[in-house]
Amino acid sequence: MQKAILSLFLCLIVSSAIAENEGDTLRHYHISEVTVATSRTNAKLKDLPQKIEVIDQSVISMSPATNVADLLKSVTNLDIIQYPGVSSSFGMRGFSPSAHSRSYTLILINGVPSATTNAAAFPMAAIDRIEVIKGPLSALYGSDAMGGVINIITKEAGSDRANGQISLTAGTFGTQRIAADVSAPLTSASSFRLGFSKNEQNSNYRIGKRNILSQPELSELILDKKSFGDVMLNSKYTTHDFTGQINTRINNKWKTSLDVIYFGADDIETPGNYWGSYGQSKKDINRLNLAGNVSANYERHKLSLSPYFGSQNTRNYSNNSETGYVSLDSDIREFGLRMHDNIGLGFMNLLVGADVDVYEYRSDRFSGKGTPANPYQPDYNHRKIAGLVQASRTISQLQLNAGGRFDQISYELLANDMLNSQKGSETYNTFNPSVGIKYNLPLNFAIKASYGTGFSVPDAFKVAGNYSVSEYFPAWDFWWVKNYEGNPDLKPEKSNTMDLGLSFTSSNRFFSGDITWFKTRHDDKIVEYTFKRNNEQGEEITITSYKNADKSNHEGIELMGAANFGTLFDNRFKLELYSNFTFMLNYTFDETKADVTTTYDMLYVRKSNGSFGILFDNYNGFQTRINGRYIGNRLEKDSFSALRPNITADHYHTKGGYEAKDKILELPNHIVFDWSVYYTYAGNKRFGIGVSNLLDENYSEKDGYNMPGRMVTGSFSFLF
Repeated sequence: MQKAILSLFLCLIVSSAIAENEGDTLRHYHISEVTVATSRTNAKLKDLPQKIEVIDQSVISMSPATNVADLLKSVTNLDIIQYPGVSSSFGMRGFSPSAHSRSYTLILINGVPSATTNAAAFPMAAIDRIEVIKGPLSALYGSDAMGGVINIITKEAGSDRANGQISLTAGTFGTQRIAADVSAPLTSASSFRLGFSKNEQNSNYRIGKRNILSQPELSELILDKKSFGDVMLNSKYTTHDFTGQINTRINNKWKTSLDVIYFGADDIETPGNYWGSYGQSKKDINRLNLAGNVSANYERHKLSLSPYFGSQNTRNYSNNSETGYVSLDSDIREFGLRMHDNIGLGFMNLLVGADVDVYEYRSDRFSGKGTPANPYQPDYNHRKIAGLVQASRTISQLQLNAGGRFDQISYELLANDMLNSQKGSETYNTFNPSVGIKYNLPLNFAIKASYGTGFSVPDAFKVAGNYSVSEYFPAWDFWWVKNYEGNPDLKPEKSNTMDLGLSFTSSNRFFSGDITWFKTRHDDKIVEYTFKRNNEQGEEITITSYKNADKSNHEGIELMGAANFGTLFDNRFKLELYSNFTFMLNYTFDETKADVTTTYDMLYVRKSNGSFGILFDNYNGFQTRINGRYIGNRLEKDSFSALRPNITADHYHTKGGYEAKDKILELPNHIVFDWSVYYTYAGNKRFGIGVSNLLDENYSEKDGYNMPGRMVTGSFSFLF
């Protein structure tokens, strides 16, 4: 299948190159002209050698997705772990998604840290576009950007005249949404924007009833045959958000802006899993993001100074009843300052910058209402001071960029009497370079290559921790105790990534395509291990610690292509066929136990991912889009063997280094379709119908957590 798709793709490129005709392309907007904010140099997409995907308003406005996680998984080839209850995390290019507070994929809001890895906790109404950069970006943004960066860019306040819109949506599963947005000038030199949205699902969702692709019996056993068309209990939620922005132009060179985003959700129901074996509970999420910017535009200098603050509080309850209490209360705070100067030197452009970032984690755990219990880990801080430089130069058809970033990272672990944890600290330095080259060939072809390194800092308790976690189980009259000890010699995880690509865009914009090969070596992976030691009383105890031991290798091919048949009819309409696929050629990691090294396939990484579809716009108010998402097979550990007795040892995956005793399942592949149709009347009234999971597929993004089946919504928007 992969060879067939690749052959067809290359044939399309060649045939388009031969058959293209020179048309008037200046009067039609093209995505390659977009300025990429994540580059920090305001470079155009067409001039960057790195692999970048931009999800603009034409895609966002046509998607039936209710949050950023649903949008991203349907149009980009990212790996996702997603649970009911507004929870998700992403990975890309073989880096497994993580459901924890840290990740290999960095999520930014307007170029600054977001204080979360949960893309499901981002509403759609305030978003202007999303930039997805695949590959390491630590040379620009530091830690946690090993796999790539997702930069969510919000709408800007308009300065010309007052405008806005209000949207109402209703549909299945008790779905109700309202969104309002207004933008207006305050004075001749300032403007503001205010937005609000509320999203409700007032009924438990129903799981899909069928599978489009032919599935073996094991696939039905994994999904559970009883789940087809069944209801996912305890899956209701309500979220709301407020966004605001103030822009002020001080003079013809200096301007300022302030962005505010608040996301809130109380009593989000969490089913635990399809069977409810982990207990039906609820949680609250409250996140605040503040970001300021002071910028100046001189002839040779473009200065930017961006202070930011982000915080997210999550409260998990013991159950979803009146007697439920907060069992875990956690806070994440990120704040700092981003500074850079884009210097025009005539023969090249130079970016010089400095970043100061602080990351703080705090948590409280309770065994009863108001009864403290020892937390799962101590509170800790990371402080990072970084300097960076990037140079870019264009020589005729050749574009070059190169640079690097030096980070000094300080870990601080706070004392905790309940954990018997002492205060500790460590410091680490790291340098990460990057280089890219792009050359424009004849016939509108271009070749590109890039290399970069990335890093991810370990949590402070893995470096400087020394504590014990205990919990009493009265039913068995048993104390569970686990002893932890940090490793001061622990190094950040590192990666090296090489990209090679070929792209093509016909002169009349009929066809555009891109093929990219990437290869990543991920070193110094942090793993948990145990050893024995006598305590002060002379008793032998087991200590859990951490070490840099494992490595992994990721290799794959990414294909993108789009053909707009409207260009063949003088652009009187748009009829676009598009596709975007990722095929993993290698996604393995090495693990050493007792001096024996075994190579395993990665968990949670799809063998292949893809999106494809057709979009029609008659440029007279009518738009419709059908989008398909192909979800490839993935491996997961069977955590529910007691709940699925029909799954036996014979069903477990015994390839890629695994044995039946490891209880690894190969989850099935799926295709999920979405459809939407909109009509704009009189230029300011928009009616729409959206259908998520059009063919009612039963699938999961995490084993045991079946996703919603077909959801139909109707919407009305009024623009003023």
